[in-house]
Amino acid sequence: MAVDSNQIDLAPADLDTLREQVVKEYDRLSVRLQQVADFVMAQPMLVAVETMATIAEQANVPLSTLSRFSNAMGFSGFSQMQALFREQYLNRPRDYKERVRQARENDLLDSESPAAIFHDYGHANIEAMEQLQVDVSEQKLEKAVSLLDKAETIYIQGMRRAYPVAFYLWYALMKSDNNVVLVDDHGGMLKPVTRRMNKNDVLLCVTFNPYAAETSALVEQAYLKQVPIVAITDNQLTDNGSKYEVCFEVNEGEVMGFRSLSCSMYLAQTLAVSLMCREIK
Repeated sequence: MAVDSNQIDLAPADLDTLREQVVKEYDRLSVRLQQVADFVMAQPMLVAVETMATIAEQANVPLSTLSRFSNAMGFSGFSQMQALFREQYLNRPRDYKERVRQARENDLLDSESPAAIFHDYGHANIEAMEQLQVDVSEQKLEKAVSLLDKAETIYIQGMRRAYPVAFYLWYALMKSDNNVVLVDDHGGMLKPVTRRMNKNDVLLCVTFNPYAAETSALVEQAYLKQVPIVAITDNQLTDNGSKYEVCFEVNEGEVMGFRSLSCSMYLAQTLAVSLMCREIK
């Protein structure tokens, strides 16, 4: 596929922009290109370090499909797109994978003992937080905090497993000068609480798979009212993904099927403290 110079000029300049473009274009892509999109979003480190042939094999697509996907995203070729992944992921400050592997091999404890579970969660959370530090760009953090800073009212919502993160954000931001509302359905007050939500506000939602219907409905309501949405979630390639103004994808550490909330809380604390510091200036 030939790519003219105007198309190359439109190529995403960083990984955040590429992710946003993939989300926006996803429904218009062919099934094969969606397969590539799913893979590069789920395995960014592999895309950064492996050869094109290996990536095509892992994604179960022909080499030409990788090229077509790159062209569809505005790049002259796969190598230009891969450069974005390498720029971000090859600059990791530390890599705990080898350390975790050795710790597991040398661990003589019963795998279900409290001590073993303690260490497993520690390793899983360290690795997940290291990954989050690479995934989250300065630009995305700045954009999210700027939106929160300008908002007349910050609406915060999270259900079930996401509720502790939402509650912490509400608790922390209550100390700021912003108007902050925890969107809760206690007493059937969900609709009255959000009725006045408008484009001068911000919705900060926390949602993880399986995604709560209440959160999806609130996101749709905010989107129709042109309310900027900042999301903390585990996958932007969902029905609501294209509605988010800023989306932080968080892959939590997991042990025996139980997912942590450490990364989400880490991110929530960053947003809350950053906003309070901005108000002090």
